[in-house]
Amino acid sequence: MLNFILKKFFWGGLRHFLSDKRYIKIRYKLEFGFWPDLKNPKRFSEKIQVLKLYDRTQLRRIAADRLEVRKYVSKKIGDSYLIPLIGRFKYLDDDIWEELPSSFVLKASHGSGMVCMIHQKEEEEHKTILRTANGWMKVDYYRFGREWVYKGLNRFILAEELILDENENVPSDFKFFCFQGQVKLVQVDIDRFGTQKRNLYDEQFNLLDAGLHHEVGEDKIKKPALFEEAKNIAEVLSAEFIFIRVDLYILPERIYFGELTNFPGNGFERFHPDEFDFVAGDMLPETDS
Repeated sequence: MLNFILKKFFWGGLRHFLSDKRYIKIRYKLEFGFWPDLKNPKRFSEKIQVLKLYDRTQLRRIAADRLEVRKYVSKKIGDSYLIPLIGRFKYLDDDIWEELPSSFVLKASHGSGMVCMIHQKEEEEHKTILRTANGWMKVDYYRFGREWVYKGLNRFILAEELILDENENVPSDFKFFCFQGQVKLVQVDIDRFGTQKRNLYDEQFNLLDAGLHHEVGEDKIKKPALFEEAKNIAEVLSAEFIFIRVDLYILPERIYFGELTNFPGNGFERFHPDEFDFVAGDMLPETDS
């Protein structure tokens, strides 16, 4: 009960008056039940907090920008891995809606979780979708989670082609945890827009007896035919980072880039069992603080 009250107080207003470092410490304590060790971090979750505080490069800002990162990807691996961009907008109205194709994806360029998938435009309540998407333009994602990479980013509504798998479903999301340019951990999100499950694998795609934040999926996922190519792409895109997560969609005959994620779960998602937080932490070298 006390932790519930403290969380209400934190989210209700206290967070707005805290420095980034104090925000991290207090939120970490509320999420994990103990204070983070930021001077001698051992856990992955602690090391991500240290990265947020001290690894402040322009490249991480580019990675966070859903529009600018396309240029980075194009330079590194070429345009063929990019999901085709239909348009970018500061505001959506009825006229723009009419010009969009029957199916597409809307997403915000300046934050995470602001996504809307349109499978059949004619069947959608488009006024609600326009209101939601235009509302993203008012969101300061930095203020929500205090991830500095989002502070002051240009805000756009992006429309991309809707990518589906061979069963006409949204493809599973393969997220490659890259440490100094090497894939050491792979997260697969299943049914991300439904009853989401999440599996963890090693770099050879062997299922690990561990989970992260979400329930582990029971269905065994076959290693994709293009897994090694996807892993190579992830390592090329991550080569300039001490740590980055590279998110890719692996279809039977091609691979699409999803996004680069600087700080997965903002460093506040919990592994289970808890010991795996140390296992993943060992993969990430010490960061200057």
